[in-house]
Amino acid sequence: MAIPLILALLMAGGGAVAGAMARQPEINRLKDQVKKLQEEVLRLQSVIKEQDRQIRELRIRYNALKAYSFSERAKQRANLKGAIMFQYCFKEYMDLLIVQTNKNNFVLKDEEKTFFNIFEGLVNNQEKSVEEMMFLREYIRYKYAHQIDNLIEYDMNNIIERVECVNVS
Repeated sequence: MAIPLILALLMAGGGAVAGAMARQPEINRLKDQVKKLQEEVLRLQSVIKEQDRQIRELRIRYNALKAYSFSERAKQRANLKGAIMFQYCFKEYMDLLIVQTNKNNFVLKDEEKTFFNIFEGLVNNQEKSVEEMMFLREYIRYKYAHQIDNLIEYDMNNIIERVECVNVS
């Protein structure tokens, strides 16, 4: 009875070895597949790292462009504000000139006279001091702050129409 038991064990062991040998190609194929998947994971992680680096770089460029754009808009706004301020200086100058012409005994207030003289010199290409330019700025800002701050341009056609209405004869 021992021999059939040993024989049965040998046959079972041989069957197990034969079964394992029969499955070895599938095991090898699965190992290769796992290795390829691990390599693909490493490749994808590398791609993700590169894309993260590119995104960080693009974010830096975007923020730099945003800051530059803000700076340029501020510069353009300042230029526009200066041009609008000049329009209101011109309007004020013309108002004072016309009122003096139409009313013989009209007397300018001190600050109106100062403004008028400084702006007239500016129109006639005379160099003006920083203090005189600051006076013009403050005088006009005091009278037209809302229009200047809100970038409301003065319609220069009004001045032209008023000049045309001046009675020369």
